[in-house]
Amino acid sequence: MYADSLKRILKRTDERRGCIVGWLTFWNPKNLQKKVDMYGYHFSWKTHAVMIFLALAGVIGIGAVFRLKAGGVVIALTAVIMMLPVLVLDMYHKMYEQKRFADAAEYMEQMLYAFQKTGKILSALKETREIFEEGKMRSCIEQVILELEFGDFSAGENVFESALEPIESQYQCPKIKMLHELLINAEEHGGEMSESALLLLEDIELWKRRGYQLQAEKKKSHTDNIISVIVSVILCATALYVLDSMKDLFVVKTDFNIFGVGIIQVSSLVFLLFLLWVFVKSSRNLTNDWLATEKVEKEQEISSSCEMVYHYNEKKEKRKSMLWALPAAGMMLAAVLAGKLILAGILFPVTLFLAMQHKVGYQIAKRDVKEAVYLALPGWFMELALLLQNNNVQVSIEKSKNSAPPVLRYEIECLEERLKKTPEKLSAYTEFCKEFDVPEAQNCMKMLHAVAEMGTGDAVTQMNHLIMHVNEMQNRAEEIRNGKIAFRQKMIFSYPVIAATVKLLIDLTVGMIMMFHMLGSMGGAVQ
Repeated sequence: MYADSLKRILKRTDERRGCIVGWLTFWNPKNLQKKVDMYGYHFSWKTHAVMIFLALAGVIGIGAVFRLKAGGVVIALTAVIMMLPVLVLDMYHKMYEQKRFADAAEYMEQMLYAFQKTGKILSALKETREIFEEGKMRSCIEQVILELEFGDFSAGENVFESALEPIESQYQCPKIKMLHELLINAEEHGGEMSESALLLLEDIELWKRRGYQLQAEKKKSHTDNIISVIVSVILCATALYVLDSMKDLFVVKTDFNIFGVGIIQVSSLVFLLFLLWVFVKSSRNLTNDWLATEKVEKEQEISSSCEMVYHYNEKKEKRKSMLWALPAAGMMLAAVLAGKLILAGILFPVTLFLAMQHKVGYQIAKRDVKEAVYLALPGWFMELALLLQNNNVQVSIEKSKNSAPPVLRYEIECLEERLKKTPEKLSAYTEFCKEFDVPEAQNCMKMLHAVAEMGTGDAVTQMNHLIMHVNEMQNRAEEIRNGKIAFRQKMIFSYPVIAATVKLLIDLTVGMIMMFHMLGSMGGAVQ
C-alpha cells in the first residue's frame, strides 16, 4: 500500500515537471498560436496585445498603490508576463471544453433519433454528420464512415467497435460508449429498442442539465473569487494608508514612511504574487474536462484500496503493525526507565498508532471504496437496464461486466457465482455490495430479482421502478461528485481572505512599532 502511494507521488511529480516544461514553451508566441489552433480557434494577436497592455498597466497601477520599489515592480511584472500565456490559453481551452460537451450531447441525441429511423449505424452516422460544422466531431464521424465503408477488418474483429473507436477515444465519455454498445447490440441482434432509446435520451438530458449546472456554479464561484481578490487588495492598501497617515497626529515631525519599511515591501510583493496565483488557479478550474468522470490516478488509488478491502487478511496485517510498533515501544520503555516521562508520553500515541495502523488503513480504504462504489453503481445499473430490454438478467450481468467500472468487477464476479449456484434466491442478489451499506443498491437488486423471476416479457412495471430508482441514484451520485468539484472552487474564495489577514497582521505590527517609536520621540522632545 505504501509502495503504491510512493509510486503515485513520483508519477504526479513527473507529470507536474512535464506540465511546467510544456508551460514554458508557450512563452514562444508561435507555440501559443499552434495550441490555440489545435483547439479550433483563431489566435488574435490584437486581443493578445490588449491583454498584455492591460496586465502591465494593472501591475504598474497596483505597484504604485502599494508604493513598491523598482525591484518589486519588476518582479511583479515578470510574474504577470510568465502567467499571461497560461491565461490566454485557458480562455480558449474553456471554450473548447464547452464545445466538446455540447457536441458530445448533440451527437448522442441525434444518433438515437437517426438510428430509430433505419436501424443502421452507418446511415445514422451520415445523418448525424450533417448537423455538425467543420470541426473535431464532424472529422471523427467522417473518419468512422470511411472506416465502415472502405475499412479492412480482420476475421473475428467487431467491425462497429473498431470503427467507432475514434469517437470514443477523442471524447472519452462513458455515455458515448454506452450509446455505441446499445446501437451495436440493436443492429447485430435486432429487437425493439424504442424503450431503451427513450431511457437513454432521458439519461442524456439529465446529464446535460447537471453538466451545465456545475459549470454555472463554477463560474459564479470564480466571480466570487475575483471579488475576494479585489476586496483583499483594497482592504490591505487602505490599512497601509491609514497607518502611514498616523504620523500626522503627532507633534514630532518624522520622516518615517511605513511604505519604505523592508518587511512591508516584501510582504506587499508576496501578497500580490499570491493573489495572482489565486486568480490563475481559479481561472484554470474552469478549463477542466467537462466529459471526464474519474481521473486515471484516482482509479489506480481505488484499485489499490479495493485490493486491500476485498482481500484483507487481518492476522497478516496485524503482524505487520506489531513489527512497525516494536521499535517505538522499545524506545518508550527505555524512556520510562530513564525517567524521561515527557518523551515517553510523546512516544505512547506513536506506538499506539503504529500498532493500530492496519485498522486505520483498512477503514480509510473501505471509506474510499464505498464512495467510489456509490458513484459507479448508477452507471452500471443504467447499462444493465438497457441490456435488460433484450436479454435476461444473467446474460445482461455477464455482458455488462467487461465495461463495468473496476471498483465493481469483484462484486459482479461474486454475484455471478451466487447466481450460478442459487439463481432463484433473493439473497443471491441482496448480497451485492452489502458490505458497503448502500440501501439504493439493495433496492435495485431486489427489483432485479423480481425481473428475473417474472421474465423480460412480464416485468414492465418492475423495470420502470428499477429505472426510476437508477435515475434517482444517478442524480444523487452526480450531485455528490459535482458538489465536491464546486466545493474545491469555492474554497479558493478563502485564500485571499487568509492572505489579507496575514498581511494586515504584519502591517499592524509594523504600524504599532512605528507609533511607539514616535511616542518615544515625543517624550524625548518634551524633556
